[in-house]
Amino acid sequence: MTEESRYLSFSGIRVHFCVARPDVPVRNRLLLLSSPLTSTFHWRKLLPELDGLGCLTVLMDLPGFGRGDPGAPQDAGARAGMAWGVLDDVDRQFGAPMSLWHLGGHGLACATILSMAARFPDSVKSQIHFAPVFSLGRRASAGERWYDENATSPRRFRLAVERLAGFPMDDYIVDRMRAPLLRRGMRSTFAEALRRAASPPRQGMGFCPTMALVGGHDPLADEAAQAQLHALLPDAEIHRLASAGHFPMETHSKALRDYLRGWMRYNE
Repeated sequence: MTEESRYLSFSGIRVHFCVARPDVPVRNRLLLLSSPLTSTFHWRKLLPELDGLGCLTVLMDLPGFGRGDPGAPQDAGARAGMAWGVLDDVDRQFGAPMSLWHLGGHGLACATILSMAARFPDSVKSQIHFAPVFSLGRRASAGERWYDENATSPRRFRLAVERLAGFPMDDYIVDRMRAPLLRRGMRSTFAEALRRAASPPRQGMGFCPTMALVGGHDPLADEAAQAQLHALLPDAEIHRLASAGHFPMETHSKALRDYLRGWMRYNE
């Protein structure tokens, strides 16, 4: 699989993404949208499986995070417009305008996936939600305090990430999560992202096939979050990864590869 790192600018704000092209003919197209604590790097363990499935994969940093510019709009609608702009650019590059895309997102990026599907439903083949978090409720007001207490301290940041993951995490993984948050402007961007996550999305899954993969030990997947998941995705295929936390792409990549293999083949 050939991977290329690229940027696209929206009103002067750059968004970072990678295009991973399979070594076999393209049969599927998949967007994997990262969350505020992850980046394109954290999807790497899924790429060998996606290569074998003939999947042209766009790994995209959530606008405002990863290697993109801080200060991007943090409402799901604006993010959805940027993500479709990226997919349109990739379609033009490969001479396949108006292609059908599987839309995948992690954590707080899942609300953007819902917004994307609502905006252009005829361009969506399916949705895949990894450890979905559709809103944070009252916890969202603590964005700046969480940043000040955790992002600024390597030790506290590691502890916070490992509480979410439910497993010890290698130094290089934690460093990849923390480094983008230390750039100028990230404190306010992070706080705004969490503020926007106070309320649940206004739209649900729509009518496309939808799968959700939920960590059984994800501290963000509490009882209220589970009720919201079923309300927003009433007809989804929901799988519980019993021992997983909030970052299954790092801790349970084999299980994710198995689910993706079956999902892609069933929805071809």
